[in-house]
Amino acid sequence: VISISPMTIQNIEVILGSESVLYGSDAIGGVMNFYTKTPVLSKTSNRKTRSNISSRYSTAASEKMYHFDIAYSTKKISFLSSITQSSFGDLRMGSNGPTDYLRENYVVTSFVDEDVVVENSDSKIQKFTAYKQLNLMQKIFYQPNENLKFDFGIHFSKTNNIPRYDRLIRTNENGGLYYSEWYYGPQEWLLINSQLTFIPKETKFYDELKFGSSFQRFSESRNSRRFSDSFLKSREEELDIFSLNLDFFKKISENSNITYGLEMIENKVGSFAKSINISDLSETPISTRYPDNSSLNSLGLYVNYKTKIIEDVFFQSGVRYSSTVLKSDLSQNNIYYDFMYENTTLENGAFVGGIGLSWVRNIYNNWKFNINTAFRSPNIDDLAKVFDSEPGSVVVPNPDLKPERSFGLEFGGYFRTKNNIELDFSSYVTYLYNSFIRDDFTLSNGVSEIIYDGELSQIQALQNSSKSFIYGIEFGINMFLNKNFRMKSQHNLIAGYELDDLPFGMPVRHIPPNYGNFHLIYNNGDFTIDTYLNYNSKISFNNLAESERAKPYMYALDENGNPYSPSWMTFNVRSKYSFSKMLNINFTVENITNKLYRPYSSGISAPGINFIFSFSYAY
Repeated sequence: VISISPMTIQNIEVILGSESVLYGSDAIGGVMNFYTKTPVLSKTSNRKTRSNISSRYSTAASEKMYHFDIAYSTKKISFLSSITQSSFGDLRMGSNGPTDYLRENYVVTSFVDEDVVVENSDSKIQKFTAYKQLNLMQKIFYQPNENLKFDFGIHFSKTNNIPRYDRLIRTNENGGLYYSEWYYGPQEWLLINSQLTFIPKETKFYDELKFGSSFQRFSESRNSRRFSDSFLKSREEELDIFSLNLDFFKKISENSNITYGLEMIENKVGSFAKSINISDLSETPISTRYPDNSSLNSLGLYVNYKTKIIEDVFFQSGVRYSSTVLKSDLSQNNIYYDFMYENTTLENGAFVGGIGLSWVRNIYNNWKFNINTAFRSPNIDDLAKVFDSEPGSVVVPNPDLKPERSFGLEFGGYFRTKNNIELDFSSYVTYLYNSFIRDDFTLSNGVSEIIYDGELSQIQALQNSSKSFIYGIEFGINMFLNKNFRMKSQHNLIAGYELDDLPFGMPVRHIPPNYGNFHLIYNNGDFTIDTYLNYNSKISFNNLAESERAKPYMYALDENGNPYSPSWMTFNVRSKYSFSKMLNINFTVENITNKLYRPYSSGISAPGINFIFSFSYAY
């Protein structure tokens, strides 16, 4: 997600229910599908050229973004080229909130390689959060006739070093800063994809055939050095992903259709690690994050059926079979630690699916109901990595890890009154079992602690020892007050508990607090102004996941000195003025009250008052 330029996104889908099986068995909660802009053919024989220039500046991080794209089209072929350059300075937090979030000091390294803690001249500036990013995109669309289409695209993204702020504010047992350096090396992402669409005049088995292929390469590194340590630990990963998709669509009758296909994916991981002496730049090998040359291959077969049962009731069902094969030589790190791992092969397969009903009574009222199952086989990151998850803990491989599974229900509805007040809601329940939980672990030789990067650490591993119950409801309202004014609001209530051997349920780590928004919007055609509130509820220490309680440096402290996530609310205004179809200007003020807050489970505080100016010019 962070590798895609927001300036190239055309639309985003959030897919729940049975249709998510088209996208893979890993989609336990659903699918977010990002569509980038596509070239458009000229409707006449004339050649056309279109360009767009956009820029954005914001004050909280001294953000500067520049974007340019150009499209060239004929009646049969079109091209779209795009470039986006972004830079962000150190982020300024708000003023009104917990002082626990302030950045009081930070570490600098002198010319003689000595680490020194210096006082931050402005504790609201989150030192070492700045970074830059470049995005390039090239797309080609070719349609020689009405039966054949060809899409080709190249995406490339690259950053400079990105500091990891939550590690840089981590403190040791004496209250001092734990790290002098912690940053991701340049992150690079390359995607080359193509899709051939064939629409025959008449066949028995399909009305439309799509054949897609893609290659992706990710590369990044994690670099860390403890305070006053002379050695920088550098761990680098390269991930290559090859995929093939074959999708068929067939209209069976006027009221029903079927979509079916297959997907093959191959993942290969390269992992390298070294320790660098910052004094003389000498290098020595250290343990890698993942076993080098690990692979994960998957095959998926799916079918999705839609039909109209009666006049206003629609039925949809989907089923998918997924098979995965993971291969990893876990013995590679035995020379660094007292491990006794071997070369491991993990094979899993399962059917998953779902059914759904939609009752579209009329334009004023409809209902939906879905039942879904899902399974997720362990990937290389789950099963094979060695890394420090939190202070004093190190996660090691668990070759006995099994797939996690889920069963879910969803029920929702939409209502519109005669005077165009729209109401909608969606409720859901998910039972997650055999799910992965990070817990204390003992190796086969009885070892429960090891020295990892110079620190005695408790051994932990992902294990299938968790059952979780997650439920919630989201609801919204959209009300037209008159032809120019509109009010809309959304709210989400969500909870989740691990149903383990304890007599009470422990909170699930990734469950956010209750959250929502309220908008009052004025629009007269050329001018739009949106005044809105965003808000999150509090998560007390008692409702904080156990893993989060071990990270007090990331949270505010309550009256008992325990970490918790305070509630917060921001007041914001954004506006847009269209001088013409070609020129648009936007002006936004976020967090007008300059609230100091930190989103739940985030290691970085949100921007304080933030003035944003942007414009776009198309010609």
